Amino acid sequence: MKIKQVRETSSEDLAAQVKTAKRKILEMKIKKVATEGTKNPLERRTLRRDVARMLTVARERELAAAKPVEK
Repeated sequence: MKIKQVRETSSEDLAAQVKTAKRKILEMKIKKVATEGTKNPLERRTLRRDVARMLTVARERELAAAKPVEK
């Protein structure tokens, strides 16, 4: 997911996507330990980076909302 797509997403959708991606990462970790692994080992890294992008944008929005209005 590109940063432009993340910024266009609403805050509620962003939170839901973070939750879903974290759950998928956890499932991939469990599969790796329990079985032979995944078909695409780079998928986990991509998901981790996507989660980081989403959390960064969420934090930017949080800071922008908390910023006092200057006169």
